[in-house]
Amino acid sequence: MSLSTKIFNSISNNRTGRALATLFGKNAPESLNILFDSSNGKIGSAAGAGLSPAIWGDCPRGLMLVDPTLGHFVGDDFTKANTKTFTTAYDYELAGTNGTFTQGASDPNGVAVITATGSDNDEANVNMNSGTGIIKLDASTDWWFETRVKINQITTAQGVFVGLITDDITMGTDFHTDNTMAMKVQDALGFQIIAATNIAAVWQSQMTLTGGARAAINATLETASTGWIKLGMKCVSGVVTFFVNGVLDAESTTSATTNYPLDQYVVPAFATKCGSATANTLSVDWWYATQLR
Repeated sequence: MSLSTKIFNSISNNRTGRALATLFGKNAPESLNILFDSSNGKIGSAAGAGLSPAIWGDCPRGLMLVDPTLGHFVGDDFTKANTKTFTTAYDYELAGTNGTFTQGASDPNGVAVITATGSDNDEANVNMNSGTGIIKLDASTDWWFETRVKINQITTAQGVFVGLITDDITMGTDFHTDNTMAMKVQDALGFQIIAATNIAAVWQSQMTLTGGARAAINATLETASTGWIKLGMKCVSGVVTFFVNGVLDAESTTSATTNYPLDQYVVPAFATKCGSATANTLSVDWWYATQLR
């Protein structure tokens, strides 16, 4: 039995339950599976530009649209910038030396471009400015996150972060502290490129705990390229797994592991830092995040 079916069957005969029954009739559970469960409805693909079935197939995000007490499903496809610079008014906070955050030109699907303009130690970082976190990294509540990003170069010294950070502070001027490309020791979970010298860029999965340390989960997760890549995470019963282009990585972590940022409220965050006089861009096509209540 799919998660959508289980949740539908658990809905009492209240207004939501009656509305779903009226809308879908006796075949409501099966209809919901087709609409919202990728394993049944074949929604998306690992290789496609959209959400990855291996991450989202057990997420009842469609049911949340009709019963928000189940959880929340939020995201951004970056289609509403009206060619203006993204600012706090667009629910994001930009920091870093000489960084910019703008809409990608000539892309009707919407792309946000984060640029570190090209002097050594220039940085641009952006985090969602929601006022409070949209995911709580606790030990019992399931959550999902995925984003599609692209970097412009893979051979020159740089630092990149894509993932979730604590909502109580912004990433600040130097989220990557210096030319070592080390990150600030603040609560974070996600994906990182650490290239202190001119080496081939490699994505790592990692977690960081304020008052603790950074810990690599898989230091050789994926060789970076300049093409689009989907990076995702999900947590089911306290076990956090990582995905690249919709494919599950063998390395995982748990909410009980040392340096896991347990019980922190987090928001999506993106950062790029220059290690030389070469401009870096980090393009974000979309991100989506969900958590059960």
